[in-house]
Amino acid sequence: MIKQLSVFFLASLSFGAIAQDQKVVIIDKGSSYNSPKKRKEPLVTNNINIIKYSPLQLLVGEINLGFERVLNEMSSVEFEIGPTLSNIRLSVQGNHYFDPGFGPSVDRTSGVGFFFGTGYRMYPLRGGLAPNWFYISPVFKFRQMNYGFRDYSGLLPSVKGSEKDFNFSFNFGSQFWLEEKFSLDVFAGFGLAFESYKDYVMTNVYDGNTGQYVFGWKEDNYSGVRFLFTGGVKIGLAQ
Repeated sequence: MIKQLSVFFLASLSFGAIAQDQKVVIIDKGSSYNSPKKRKEPLVTNNINIIKYSPLQLLVGEINLGFERVLNEMSSVEFEIGPTLSNIRLSVQGNHYFDPGFGPSVDRTSGVGFFFGTGYRMYPLRGGLAPNWFYISPVFKFRQMNYGFRDYSGLLPSVKGSEKDFNFSFNFGSQFWLEEKFSLDVFAGFGLAFESYKDYVMTNVYDGNTGQYVFGWKEDNYSGVRFLFTGGVKIGLAQ
């Protein structure tokens, strides 16, 4: 009996020793669904001077260049200036061509004008983060569009007209920084515009003595106030 117990005891020790030499390795690959995702915080910069360009303003006949200067953590001033080109499809004057059916054939010709504007920006979020994120901006802008009228038949001399706009609007927007020196400024707004223009209308009067129509120009002047809606995108480069 003692011999049998000794054999059982030695066998148990040998099995335990073998079991201790074995290693169990568990690989946890985890789950992409349950793994926490880090949220990328918006870039905040301390830029002071920003040069801007508004590509969408080409659709309304403006080559729009701007400049923003940060005054303090809550505000900045902005300026814009550039030439205007009339007779563009979406501009104030637009393309215009009229043919009376007889006599002179007249169209509106393009001309170069100018504009300038200025605005004051307030960045109210988190006690001020100029020039980052949401802003409110009252803006004043003056624009002059120059154009002309030409008679293709040569019966009438060419004449020049113009339109002047005095615009005041409140803009709301946000300036995002894609890189440390590169921003995207998106805005929209509303306001009032006082406009005045000098236009010309072709006239024709029948002359009973000669039995012919006499063609000429009649000056047409207008001034008034209209609602104004603004919007666009500005690309910025910090200096």
